[in-house]
Amino acid sequence: MKMIKREACIMCKGKLVDLHKFEDFPIYMGVTGSPIENDLYSDMIFSSCKKCGTVQLKNLIPLDILYAKGHAAVIGDTWKRHHDEFYEFIKDYIKGNIVEIGGANLMVSKKLARTKSVDKITVFDKNILQYQNNEELSDKIKLKEDFFNLNDVEDDVDVIVHTHLIEHLYNPIEEIYEMSSLLKDGSYMMFAYPVVDEMLKAKFTNAMNFEHSYLIDKSVMTAILKASNFEIVKTKNFSPYTSFVIAKKNKSIKKELNLSNPLQQQIFEEFFQHHLHDVKQITKQLSISKDRTFIFGAHIFTQFLLGFGLEEESFSNVLDNDPAKIGNRLYGTSLQVRSPKILKDIENPVVVLKAAMYTEEIKRDILENINPDTRFIL
Repeated sequence: MKMIKREACIMCKGKLVDLHKFEDFPIYMGVTGSPIENDLYSDMIFSSCKKCGTVQLKNLIPLDILYAKGHAAVIGDTWKRHHDEFYEFIKDYIKGNIVEIGGANLMVSKKLARTKSVDKITVFDKNILQYQNNEELSDKIKLKEDFFNLNDVEDDVDVIVHTHLIEHLYNPIEEIYEMSSLLKDGSYMMFAYPVVDEMLKAKFTNAMNFEHSYLIDKSVMTAILKASNFEIVKTKNFSPYTSFVIAKKNKSIKKELNLSNPLQQQIFEEFFQHHLHDVKQITKQLSISKDRTFIFGAHIFTQFLLGFGLEEESFSNVLDNDPAKIGNRLYGTSLQVRSPKILKDIENPVVVLKAAMYTEEIKRDILENINPDTRFIL
């Protein structure tokens, strides 16, 4: 596998300085049914720009390998509420021909299709057919099973929509500018994005990884928009860790990049040191039988904790609520994925649960619906 190397900062083209490295980290944050010998790994190197301070990964995985499989299933109340509130946030601004980028689960596009002011929604996503289940879609929805490409847009575009896409872009200024080029002056782009600095402050392990390859915060997001001829019209905080934005194209905006992020390196360093200590504390609490010990999250949550030094041999299984993951293996590990329902017949099970903003929702479900005697290491 040939890596892509960032030679300069994605924001200001400044020089990058290495901060920390995870050697041989799994490239895919999901599950697999293939033998472990087929898993791919790469050094995950976090760096910081000497000029503007933006924290970003140095090694990048080729897109066709990184997104060979999707993991965009909508599991749990939080994600359902997210998409409902995002639609309510944007509905008064949508009309005509819509392009949605990265909308594999179709939760947003199906809502848009029920809106009278919308004529057509073209959805771009490499893994879009993975989530179809032979369901009948509105005639308004056209699927493009590929990464977004300007040349594949067939009609004039009135609105661009994306949710949790911008943090996945390898060259966000250039790629958002491409999207801007599709729009007439005064047209809108609407999106949701993770506030990664707040996620790192909360010590969430899904904040940065091979897919989220730079530290997007409010200042970085604003700079990307300004450099792409967008002005912010309206924002809403879905939570402290996710924001919604409506931006309007304005070609008169000066494309100047005045960005300084002196605190990003400190925030990342505190996140890193916290987890080195946290893994030691978790290990001290794993004193019971392996048969009664589990870790939740067949995802980056578990992979990161293992990367920080947690021993996978401490756990019987990794638990996950996604039916599509059950029976598979967490990529980069030998851990088999099981439903939390298996805890029902286990006496006083212990679950390591570090699932970021979803932790309380998962904990409540297990205690109320599966096994009230479950002990959590949070």
